[in-house]
Amino acid sequence: MRGKGIAYIHWGNSWQLRSFQDFRHYIDDLIYIHDLPELDLSSYAAVIMPDAMDAAAVLPHARQLNAYLRDGGFLVVCLQGHAGWLDIPGLEWTAGNCRDWLWWTKGEKLEVKLSLPLHHITDSMPLSHMSWHWGGSYNVPEGARSILEIEDGRGSLFLDFPKLPGGGRLLLSTLDPHSHNGQRFMPATTRFLQSFYPWLNRELGIVRPARTRFTYLQCSQVPSEWRPEGLEESLKGAGFDTLFAPLYQLGPELLEGTDTLYIPSSHDEFFLKSKAEDLLVFLAQGGNLIICAEPCQPWLPFMAPFHAVPARPFANIKVRVRDDRFAIFSHLGDGFDGWKGIFGQYARGWTDPPAGAIWLTDVGSQNDPKPADWLWQYPTSTGRGGYVFMHNGDNMTRYPDHGPQKEALVANIAVALQKLSLAEILI
Repeated sequence: MRGKGIAYIHWGNSWQLRSFQDFRHYIDDLIYIHDLPELDLSSYAAVIMPDAMDAAAVLPHARQLNAYLRDGGFLVVCLQGHAGWLDIPGLEWTAGNCRDWLWWTKGEKLEVKLSLPLHHITDSMPLSHMSWHWGGSYNVPEGARSILEIEDGRGSLFLDFPKLPGGGRLLLSTLDPHSHNGQRFMPATTRFLQSFYPWLNRELGIVRPARTRFTYLQCSQVPSEWRPEGLEESLKGAGFDTLFAPLYQLGPELLEGTDTLYIPSSHDEFFLKSKAEDLLVFLAQGGNLIICAEPCQPWLPFMAPFHAVPARPFANIKVRVRDDRFAIFSHLGDGFDGWKGIFGQYARGWTDPPAGAIWLTDVGSQNDPKPADWLWQYPTSTGRGGYVFMHNGDNMTRYPDHGPQKEALVANIAVALQKLSLAEILI
């Protein structure tokens, strides 16, 4: 029986790796191309061969990849030069590209169109998600169906071979979405992958978890801290299922049952340090942490000691939004950091963020601002690490405490982490 998962073959190219990291939620295994001889591809429902692959690196594995197709596998191949290693009778590649590389700066339409009749992938992926340059075109041999073509009849840019001999299936494209998404250049390529990977999973009948499990770690038995009023309702409104769990229940079993763990500011640093290994495994496997802390004894290796900013002048402790690319703060109003109109409790200082973290909010003087909030992806060799939202201050369940967006802050953060995990937004 053919396996259920999806494999992604890479050549070590940074663009390929970054695109895998982005869309890891929809992919099961990352495979280095030189390790292919050691693997049985029949254990996968689909195998991705992304663009930016060295054409010569594929050739030694052509027999294995064609055998996977003949045995009923589903192979997805993006730009691969001429892709002459594919055993597809009658398939021919022709060099060529768009007439004007700068078409997108001139408001002109690119000379591509969806093939008729429309392929069902276009229900999930409109023409705008497939519109940029290309690396040549293919004819449409017998048994193939074109998805996207050049308007003047020069050939197809995206082909589906739905029923190859032996029951295999091939999706073949001369588009190069992984390389440009990995370079963070050309937004259409990111939209392509954001459409394509969910579609591929649906096509294979693979259902991935929605990552809606949120756990609030109960660290201090004060009513407002133990079960903050309004928190569960606001999270439910954002689509999350909330669990309230006592701090001293923290361990592998609790972490296995959640996608995002929230840790309030008043907590037992000694105990959390004793659970550091469990928390790092949780992050390495894609779990997310929201930490409120002013660490005296940092309890995770990437944390640093807390530093307070000078309390005078008063403006030092007015927190300012620096980067709201994740739409966490923008609609909360300028007073989001005021609890009952009092500034200074949301955050009075900072911790040094690890390399690569995104600095979200400022505290301190205008001339020497410090990061009150930062967001960081936990690095792993597999690229599957989850995210850390570090808040260097009070329990965020208090903010904002007024206005139409009451209790929205924590839910906004949870939504942002979920969207990052599902590649709906990218860092």
